[in-house]
Amino acid sequence: MDFIWDLHQDGRINSAQSEAREAGDKADAVVSEFARMQRRLDRLSLGCQAMWELMRDRGWVTEEELKAKILEVDLRDGTTDGRMSTQITDCPKCGAKTNSKRATCVMCGAPLEVRHSFEV
Repeated sequence: MDFIWDLHQDGRINSAQSEAREAGDKADAVVSEFARMQRRLDRLSLGCQAMWELMRDRGWVTEEELKAKILEVDLRDGTTDGRMSTQITDCPKCGAKTNSKRATCVMCGAPLEVRHSFEV
């Protein structure tokens, strides 16, 4: 009887170890993806800051104009939340509804217009 119990327990232990390895692999993948996204955010922030300083230093845009444009872009989805949300758009080829984050139409595969430079 102890032998059967030991086999049962070994099976449960092996299953728990397997689940722990899978959870560890998933956690590693999440950490890796977070680091990739952080690098992307850092590059985008650096690029935005450099562009802003060039425009400001050349007298093309004032701080007030920049703030007004940021608010305008933020409000395009109807919400002042500090982010650009996905917008629904029509495919220029087949007319199907799609979202602004897609590069191609899910229905016909036609390339879709990029809404802005930072959305790819």
